[in-house]
Amino acid sequence: MQSPTISAAARDRVLLNKVLSATVGVQVAIVMSSLTVPVLAVPIAAAARVPAYLVGYYSALIYGFAVVSSFATPRLFHRWGGIRVHQGLLVMTAVALLMLLTAQPVVFAISGVVLGLGYGPMNPASTVLLTRYTPANLRSRVFSAKQTAVPVGGALAGLATPLAAAWLGWRGAVVLLAVVCLALSVLIQRWQFEIDSDKVPSATPHPAPSFWRAFVLLLGNRGWRSVTIASCAFGSVQFSFTAVFPTVLAHVGWSTTTAGRAMSVALVVGVIFRIIWGTAADKIGSRPILTILGGMMSIAAFAAAFIAASWSGAAIVALAALFGVSAFCWSGIGIADAVRHVAPAMVPEASAGVIGLTFFGALAGPTLFSAVTGLTGSAAAAFVILALFSAAGTLLLLFSAVRPTAEG
Repeated sequence: MQSPTISAAARDRVLLNKVLSATVGVQVAIVMSSLTVPVLAVPIAAAARVPAYLVGYYSALIYGFAVVSSFATPRLFHRWGGIRVHQGLLVMTAVALLMLLTAQPVVFAISGVVLGLGYGPMNPASTVLLTRYTPANLRSRVFSAKQTAVPVGGALAGLATPLAAAWLGWRGAVVLLAVVCLALSVLIQRWQFEIDSDKVPSATPHPAPSFWRAFVLLLGNRGWRSVTIASCAFGSVQFSFTAVFPTVLAHVGWSTTTAGRAMSVALVVGVIFRIIWGTAADKIGSRPILTILGGMMSIAAFAAAFIAASWSGAAIVALAALFGVSAFCWSGIGIADAVRHVAPAMVPEASAGVIGLTFFGALAGPTLFSAVTGLTGSAAAAFVILALFSAAGTLLLLFSAVRPTAEG
């Protein structure tokens, strides 16, 4: 007969596996959905009778409203629970996708708003659940495993969505993805009572957390503030790379297909190395690893400023891999570090704040990149600015004297 301690440990492992499966599945589905319009821009734009380049505004709407909705996560979480919130986000995503079927520009814009409102809370809500069920000494690797949903969702969007569109047409592909989101929301219902009924083991949480509490943390908690500001800088580099790298390669003579393959190198490398870096962070500390990753991002962004037609394919692929091993690997470690600096009852606000400012970086980085490139006529200056952003975040982490916590 097993002892109660062993039984409790086994139960915790089962719950962690359920939470990780649910959160990764939901994030993959929502990330895929957010990339449906960019991936299918040509046929969708033709149906809507608008220029395909306007797709950039759709992505801007998603990330802009994700910034806002991410800060609302604590209220949603305390009111409904983590699984219920994830189910609601999947339903919102399905609605946003089905709105695209109208092929009306105004409805497209509303779809981007709805999808952004659904995109924002998915990461902080999953962070709260995982923080509850993950031992402190495993958080970096578990959070890094959760964050593989982003490149996996991106890769699936690039591979599966065009195949579905070729088979069913772009509308059929959109409906299929909406059905997947709704089916997933039904599938995770079986875990809802077990997971959402398990309360945070601390003092009773506030019934209605303030929308602004994350900003209070930003002002008053030095350890949390430094990693949050660094996350904003790192997010600007990560999302700028995904937004502009294929276009930059196209300007130096690469075809769309080969540029996409170079991008896929970064995604694949990111999936592989997230777990490796996360494991290292659990062993030696998250700050040293984040500092290393930030330095690598700075080097990659600075090197990208010199991309030219004379560069060999191997050099371009190596640069993409450098972005992949750094810019696509920091987020899980950064989130895990952020929640170490707050009390358990404040984890929803801490996770919402760090992810909200990361989304702000995702919105501001590509926007600034496009503006600087338009003003200078070259992407070189924009890449240098990104390098300075990541360098500033790295220096902030390096020189912020953080008092160690009980959790590391």
